[in-house]
Amino acid sequence: MSIKEAAAPFLERYWHVLPGNLRGAFWMLMSAATFIAVQAVTKELGGKFDTIQIAFFRAFVGGLAVMPFLLTRGLSGLRTENLPYHFGRGLFGAMAIFLMVFAIVHMPLADATVIGFTRSLFLIVLAVIFLGEKVRWRRWLATAAGFAGVILMLRPGDETFQVAALAALAASLCFASAHVCIKKCTTKKDHPLTVQSWYWLIATGLTFLPALWFWTTPSWPELGLLVLMGLLSGIAQSFTAYALNAGEATFVSPFDFSRLIWAALVGVIIFGEDLVLTTVLGAVVIIGSNVYIARRQAMENRRAKAAAKPGA
Repeated sequence: MSIKEAAAPFLERYWHVLPGNLRGAFWMLMSAATFIAVQAVTKELGGKFDTIQIAFFRAFVGGLAVMPFLLTRGLSGLRTENLPYHFGRGLFGAMAIFLMVFAIVHMPLADATVIGFTRSLFLIVLAVIFLGEKVRWRRWLATAAGFAGVILMLRPGDETFQVAALAALAASLCFASAHVCIKKCTTKKDHPLTVQSWYWLIATGLTFLPALWFWTTPSWPELGLLVLMGLLSGIAQSFTAYALNAGEATFVSPFDFSRLIWAALVGVIIFGEDLVLTTVLGAVVIIGSNVYIARRQAMENRRAKAAAKPGA
């Protein structure tokens, strides 16, 4: 009897009867905790390996999950008419990983995590410019407030922190740009695994040669940590997919902010970092703006559905 068959009665009796939003919230909490585990391992490796080598392992190992898809589909799994968007997604994704690894290594985990939440704010701006989406003034104000929270966190005079903080901010912009490219690909009928396969190939290829240039041969325990980092990254992304599949995005997404709690705990307990007031205040502003934007989007979606009903 397989594990799946053995677990089926439990799943049917206790798990699947739960509301979808509750199951989605659980998966998002798991995703948040796993992403912080990735960052903790990344930070531990930061003093031993160059940033680009760590970024290569995150891109390469984290994308190995698409190998079964490529092996069963062959070259047909890569067939696409949207190669420029795939290259853009791979380029922005590789840059985002590199910049975020640099930020994690050179600044407190909690600070890097908070600034990372600005990706959704950047996405609003990019969606208006490149996807033709319309945004009302309330969301523009919330977006501006979110970026004000980042400015609050920047500490004039601390050059090391500022460089790392700007790297985290640039990583968020790159992540948002990659999401725009994904949207372009999926709306043009590319299979999600085709999108992920191209990302794996391009991001791995772009980081491979620079990683060789700065290569430091790891010991077996260090190699284990590098592989673990990549595997956890892939697992965290899978948890996110489960969360969004089980529940409503506007309900489950705020649970991703639990990353900040885990980041603060890991930073203080494991790395001896201080949790300063500006980080807490910046987190309140950035997270508050994200939650407000998500709620406004949910309201607009409900109104659009109501208006689309016959007789409305």
